[in-house]
Amino acid sequence: MNKKVSQKQLEANKINAQKGGVKTEQGKEVSKYNALKHGILSETVSEYEQSFSKDVMERLNSQFQPVGVLEKILVDRIAVYYVRLFRGAKAENEYMQSVLNPRQVTVNELIPPIIFTETIVENEGYTPTVTHEMVDRLSSTFLRYEIALENRMYKAIHELQRMQSVRNGENVPPPLALDVDMTGDKMDGFVS
Repeated sequence: MNKKVSQKQLEANKINAQKGGVKTEQGKEVSKYNALKHGILSETVSEYEQSFSKDVMERLNSQFQPVGVLEKILVDRIAVYYVRLFRGAKAENEYMQSVLNPRQVTVNELIPPIIFTETIVENEGYTPTVTHEMVDRLSSTFLRYEIALENRMYKAIHELQRMQSVRNGENVPPPLALDVDMTGDKMDGFVS
């Protein structure tokens, strides 16, 4: 379909393009998160994860001692996957704390014939930083993502170990890859 745009529409588009968009550094800092569909899987590290993430990276670098760009990328990926798994576990933990220690309130009537009441908070309970709505969204997808993250993390670990073995002169067979077609188009299920 080849649709031509009129000159008038083209000029209006140019004017509108200049109006929109984030202009300030503060706005850009906020808007860079707009494209994230699930916060649990973001590449960014939140404030409470800074020291944890740094510690994980230092430990992984110490353990694997990557040499070259590809090995360093694999160590970075392993760290990101691990931090993402930590994030999901933290959200689950906060939800469980809020369920096990809910806020408790007592309402006392001050003057029985008139409806005046006093609310006394007997126990504030635990208030999670992750909201119930966020947990609902996470719980519907977390197990699927947890499995996918673990698979990716282990795949990166195995590839890193394979690369390091080759670098150290060991005879390592190439990885076995198998493509399976689940659409039902093939009789045997394998891609040929």
